[in-house]
Amino acid sequence: MNVTLNHAVLMVAAQAAELRRAAAWLHSEAGARAVPEEDIARLDMCLHEAMANILDHSGLAAPAQIALRLQVQAQARSAVLTIADGGAPYDPTQAATPERPRTLEDTLPGGLGVVMLRGHSDQLDYAYRDGQNCLSVTVRWRAA
Repeated sequence: MNVTLNHAVLMVAAQAAELRRAAAWLHSEAGARAVPEEDIARLDMCLHEAMANILDHSGLAAPAQIALRLQVQAQARSAVLTIADGGAPYDPTQAATPERPRTLEDTLPGGLGVVMLRGHSDQLDYAYRDGQNCLSVTVRWRAA
């Protein structure tokens, strides 16, 4: 792990067992950089959704790596979590929002990852560069 004043980086294996380690890292690093707890929780939800989508749909398998980078700009009151993987290209910012089910019978499991990402972030950015999906999740908070 490489840590500097305003950012931290962690590499995790593309496997479900690494979700817990990634979440612990996020909570520790964001907390150390004075990100409010409720915004850490938002980032955590996005981290879990993004990693679950990578593990379920990207075609990656261990020993493939997922790179996590947290950048905090205290004066701007924002944090950006970037998740990079070498799986099949997929841009969640362009994904259609699924139609809300009208009845309980119409409800299907899954398919809400993009909705969760959009709902818990203030901004989503995506780029595919050098064979890597790079999803950046931004959260912002008000002055205390």
